[in-house]
Amino acid sequence: MKKRIPETREDTKEERSTSSTTMYSAEEVERLRKTYEAKLTALESKIQVIEKAVLSKSPEGALLHTPVPHSLSSSLENSTPAQLLELFESTLKGGSNKQDFRILTSAWGVLFSSLFLSSMEVQSEINKLSTENQAMLREVVKADCARGGKFVFNVIKKGGNIDRSALIMIADFQDLAGIKQDGVPAIHLLTKACDKNIRPLLIEKAGKYLLSEVFDSDGLPVLFIILSLGTLNIYDIDAIEKVFSKEDLRQVMVQNKTGRNALEAFTEISTQMREILALQHKAFENAQPEVPAPGERIAGTPENLPLPDEQGMPVDKKTKSPVQPGSGSTPIVREKDASPKVKPGDAMNKNIAILIVDDSGLIRRLLPKQLLDLGYKNYVLAKSGDEAVKIAEETKPYLVFMDINMPGKLDGIAVAKEIRKRSDARIIFITSRSDKNTLDRAKEVDPDGYILKPFTETNIRVALTLLE
Repeated sequence: MKKRIPETREDTKEERSTSSTTMYSAEEVERLRKTYEAKLTALESKIQVIEKAVLSKSPEGALLHTPVPHSLSSSLENSTPAQLLELFESTLKGGSNKQDFRILTSAWGVLFSSLFLSSMEVQSEINKLSTENQAMLREVVKADCARGGKFVFNVIKKGGNIDRSALIMIADFQDLAGIKQDGVPAIHLLTKACDKNIRPLLIEKAGKYLLSEVFDSDGLPVLFIILSLGTLNIYDIDAIEKVFSKEDLRQVMVQNKTGRNALEAFTEISTQMREILALQHKAFENAQPEVPAPGERIAGTPENLPLPDEQGMPVDKKTKSPVQPGSGSTPIVREKDASPKVKPGDAMNKNIAILIVDDSGLIRRLLPKQLLDLGYKNYVLAKSGDEAVKIAEETKPYLVFMDINMPGKLDGIAVAKEIRKRSDARIIFITSRSDKNTLDRAKEVDPDGYILKPFTETNIRVALTLLE
């Protein structure tokens, strides 16, 4: 049955005593909507009055922002993702000028912080948001840019890394290139402020035209801003090479076409960066292996220790060519039956054979370095599930660091199951995914540890210490 909306406490008690199910007519829903809009309009009017009062007492030219009321901020933090998405959708339906940009900024931060743990996870797990919701949020950003971009600039300047990463994933970069603050386009500001881990995606998503033909007030294109960053890394260099040919880079200059072109700057920076990488690889080569404990038999010699190349794959020290499973270039591994079982507290545990499985070149470079810093020099690398299974059969690793989100027919959990069928290797999962379905599937393998990306050397040390 239909039920009217109770107006008093007495009405409420009477309604509860007669029925436990509430149904609203279309007229009642419309009345609720109008009531909500009236309250919101009244709140916005109060904010405007406060702003005028504060600004009238402020020094001339001062730019002040009234913070979002505490009660409203608390309400946003307690909202579900579905409720926050409804808030954004209402700005499109109810007129985009009605919603305060600071409220939207807070809602944006709460929404993406509740869904993702890091900027890297925003990039890899953006499909936690449906395609429809991503499109809706893109329209919100587009509408804001059409009004001058107060919300967008607020996210860029006052949001966190997750907020800005979400903006990179959601926004149409043409919209970001079309708005300016103090003569600086939003795309320039976002490039400077974004997390370096997601910057390669920004480079690829912006594309050749926006990176080379959108200028700031000093006449600098976005590409020149990128090349001037002190945090530039090899992944940025790789992304630039995907977007630009050498001839394209030669054509990119400041707006008045004076000075060096982008190719000259890029060549200088990329050459220096690769020289640094070469020195790092040499440091790997010169690392002294730990002296084996008495009775510990080592297969291979220290000179045969494979070292990661720029893609994080093992390279033979003599031939400088990639080491393939079964190629005859033997990594240092402890033969399974040659020495007693290793316990975490034993001095010899630094010699355990470790297999690192991850399709990310970044992880295949980072994790070996962290293991070396902790004294573990005996590792091999695999970048696919099939390769991992083959290497595990040949080397009999004591421990496997396994990425769950692997490309191909077998993901990391399936690969771990295959390895466990053939050996008693210890398994530690490394992943950016923490949803219940993934965790439930991972439990089937009975892993010895579970590390979330992004991780630190401390996370690795703790996981190794907890091995029984």
